[in-house]
Amino acid sequence: MMNNSRLLLRRFQRTTSKNTKRIVLEPTRVFSRVMTRVISRDFSTQTKQDILVLNAGSSSLKFNLFSVDMGSNSVSSVLNGAANGLTVTGDVDPVIKIKQGDKTLISDVISSPTHSAALSFIADTIRSHSSENISAVGHRIVHGGTVFPESCIVDDSALEELSQLNSLAPLHNPHNLAGIVAAAETFPGALQVGVFDTGYHATIPEHAHTYALPRQLANKYRKYGFHGTSHKYVVEQAAQFLGKERINAISFHLGNGCSVACIKNNKSIDTTMGYTPLAGLPMGSRSGDIDPSIIIKLLQDEGYSSEEVSDILHSQSGLYGISGSSDSLTVERGYKNGDPGYKLAFNVFAYNVKKFLGAYTAILNNKVDCIIFTGGIGENSPLLHNLVCEGLHPVTHDNYSRDNQVSDISAAGSSTRVLVVKTNEELAIARECVKLMR
Repeated sequence: MMNNSRLLLRRFQRTTSKNTKRIVLEPTRVFSRVMTRVISRDFSTQTKQDILVLNAGSSSLKFNLFSVDMGSNSVSSVLNGAANGLTVTGDVDPVIKIKQGDKTLISDVISSPTHSAALSFIADTIRSHSSENISAVGHRIVHGGTVFPESCIVDDSALEELSQLNSLAPLHNPHNLAGIVAAAETFPGALQVGVFDTGYHATIPEHAHTYALPRQLANKYRKYGFHGTSHKYVVEQAAQFLGKERINAISFHLGNGCSVACIKNNKSIDTTMGYTPLAGLPMGSRSGDIDPSIIIKLLQDEGYSSEEVSDILHSQSGLYGISGSSDSLTVERGYKNGDPGYKLAFNVFAYNVKKFLGAYTAILNNKVDCIIFTGGIGENSPLLHNLVCEGLHPVTHDNYSRDNQVSDISAAGSSTRVLVVKTNEELAIARECVKLMR
């Protein structure tokens, strides 16, 4: 139970410095008082519940409203959309688009480039088109550290602990918490639920998450892994498709951010991202793994500042660094047209993806039920499927469709199935909310 005297929810305000954006916290009593009442509610008295899922980014707020039948566990999307241009600089108009199924209901500019203004607009739309009562709001939170291995109800103590983790994901977590603050103010009767990208990887064994650093540093800096909500969802979908309760799988979440997860009996035992989402595969604009000595050389010999090196690794590398474009469709189109820069970028990307396919196959002792491709690139690039699986797992795209929830692209007789699975992180978060409401 929460201590109501503590001032633990903070109103988020943004300020800027030359190179960074930071969030300033001011105390308010709202959260503790409201959450005490909410957590004491009995959600089992109503069969139908409405759950709002929020994904707050640095300059965006995505949402999906779900209607849940608590009796049958059916979950269906009612409204979805996103607000973009929520920037402190104000150099772009904050635009919001809201859809009901495939029908666009609203495409408009909102009054202020803040998460609170965007959520207020979303709340008004929800009330006018769908629901007056939101039972729970599920939040994607990128980094839960070792403190949050599972989804949780965000009470005042959880919020305080989450604020201490901002330094682990400074580009993500503060904005995720901003979404919690805005939601608590906008929907004071709703349960606030945190679902963590790192949570699914809490099962990675010590020998796999430990870096070979001096022990005092290795205890502080370790592999966490990310994209866990997506990896867990597609593994469950693949297991259901294969008619198995538990599977061994290698899951490729390939989008602007990319990671691979090694799955044994439905649990993550290794992944390519590490202490931060920078590690592992080359990505849209992130470098992925490089020799750490390069960073030392850039700092000591090339005259770069630590902020400039961080910007190079996060924003000027990956597909963008090699080819000049971070857009995978542009790079793939250039590859097919024979452009040398695009072809090199796509080959570097596919090579590294295939390298982890081989590594994780070895970790699983060659006992792999399926390979899963998901994410914007993973779901939509037959060229990548062919390059990665060539010589290992024959594939065919005869039955492949971008509209399928699951497409089996394995060639006949393949002992390991190759599946393309559409991810749905918002649905996965809604299901986590349902678990905590029971």
